[in-house]
Amino acid sequence: MMKIAFSHHFPTEAVPDGFSVIQPPQNPGFFTSDQLQRILGEVDACICMADTPFGKAEFAAAPKLRMLGNLGSGYNNVDVEEATRRGIPVFNTPTAVVNPTAEMTMSLLLGLCRGVVRYDRTLRTDGICPKELLSYADMTLAGKTLGVVGYGRIGQKVAELAKAFGMRILICDSHHSESIALERLLPQVDVLTLHLPYRVENHHLINAHTLSLMKSSAYLLNVARGPIVEEKALVEALKTGRLKGAALDVHEFEPLVSQAIRELPNVVITPHISTNLAEVRSAMLAELLEGMRFFQETHTLPANTVNKRELSY
Repeated sequence: MMKIAFSHHFPTEAVPDGFSVIQPPQNPGFFTSDQLQRILGEVDACICMADTPFGKAEFAAAPKLRMLGNLGSGYNNVDVEEATRRGIPVFNTPTAVVNPTAEMTMSLLLGLCRGVVRYDRTLRTDGICPKELLSYADMTLAGKTLGVVGYGRIGQKVAELAKAFGMRILICDSHHSESIALERLLPQVDVLTLHLPYRVENHHLINAHTLSLMKSSAYLLNVARGPIVEEKALVEALKTGRLKGAALDVHEFEPLVSQAIRELPNVVITPHISTNLAEVRSAMLAELLEGMRFFQETHTLPANTVNKRELSY
């Protein structure tokens, strides 16, 4: 029986036989850092989330830890180098998140470009349907160009869905043969969508300079990680009309969303919820637990091991 700690309250129906789970109660729904460290000494495995830092202190508190799972595609909250040094595989959920995140991207794209959120706000305030015959505030998608930065599973799925709306796709991803440089891509796109992992080299990838290369009629979508976009530069571009609009499911200073962002009328914001549905969380948890079980039974690292190349099993 593998003893496993969950940093958050997860749906237990996804937990198969062979796992003994320690998890927080549904309210408040998560362990604090101190609480988590106190139980780590008892467990063989742990599953955490993006808002749970798992660094040297957590590894030091977990002498029996044999594997670590992170519920999500990204894993910048985990000190993977320390895990590797200790011989601990780190698993993520690269497949369960694809469709939900792509769907959320398209929801934000449509909500922003077709003015759904803005019209909703106005109608609730004014209570009357305006007779606006020639609106220049919105944009249809057919025939427009979508720039996809990061062309992994999620980026590819977003491109597939966008093509169904008649959009032309440009790609910026050094691992793809059709990739073009970011500075060549930016002036051409009507919408820029970000689907790359957060690493040091991607910090503030979208900044005052890169925003200045975009059309003033263009839109920005970020459902990747907040710090990829320099918020101060984005706010300035949106205020001055340098950029037409933005939709953000992630934010540079999470869990806080700045007043400057909240006050902008040309921004659609959601609280990092691309995968927060119970059915999606269950699928993500199942993907992690299947990987853990596979490793336990075969001593072979599964495909969703983020430090697979660095470990030798």
